[in-house]
Amino acid sequence: MSKRNLIWVVTKMQVLVEHYPSWGDVIEVDTWAGGSGKNGMRRDWHVRDCQTGQTIMRASSNWVMMNKSTRKLSKFPEEVRAEIRPYFMDRVPIIDEDNRKLPKLDDDTADHVRSGLTPKWSDLDVNQHVNNVKYLGWILESAPISMLESHELASFTLEYRRECGRDGVLQSLTAVSADCSAGPAELPIECQHLLRLEGGSELVKGRTEWRPKKHGPFPAGSP
Repeated sequence: MSKRNLIWVVTKMQVLVEHYPSWGDVIEVDTWAGGSGKNGMRRDWHVRDCQTGQTIMRASSNWVMMNKSTRKLSKFPEEVRAEIRPYFMDRVPIIDEDNRKLPKLDDDTADHVRSGLTPKWSDLDVNQHVNNVKYLGWILESAPISMLESHELASFTLEYRRECGRDGVLQSLTAVSADCSAGPAELPIECQHLLRLEGGSELVKGRTEWRPKKHGPFPAGSP
């Protein structure tokens, strides 16, 4: 890949959180890669409690090749395929793919908008573009505080549309399926998200699902 100036870029990521570990818990992570279609790769993760074996989280992601110079998608060269094929595992995805279409989100349909988000140097990967994990943090910047206090993140699906460089200035938009302003809700909540450059170009579209916290929000003054 280095000889051909090729790099991997993530196009989609799904995460399901079964439960959250507690302080002091020891976890183990299994991860493996496999082919996805003619020109892609899939990587899955399975996070478990090291003592009980209970699943903590499952995740799956799709990747494609891009030419580092032209920033265009590339086919899977046979030379590269032959080199990495021995590392692929023939296993079904650990998560059923969420193929539901993400609805259009803009200023008229969003309930919450946060502007002026910018990357830090520590947010950049080796290609000088924002690490894909950073986008989830930006998405939560426009999530309502009342929901974050009463609910916990149960799952998310992110579709990556475009890269963000170190000079990017972003907006985070969120549409909520329930009214979170009236206090903690007893039902799960679904949100739609969009990250875009302030010039209008879409970077990431996403969906998050939230479940009520078992013990509710922390009382005032709690650590």
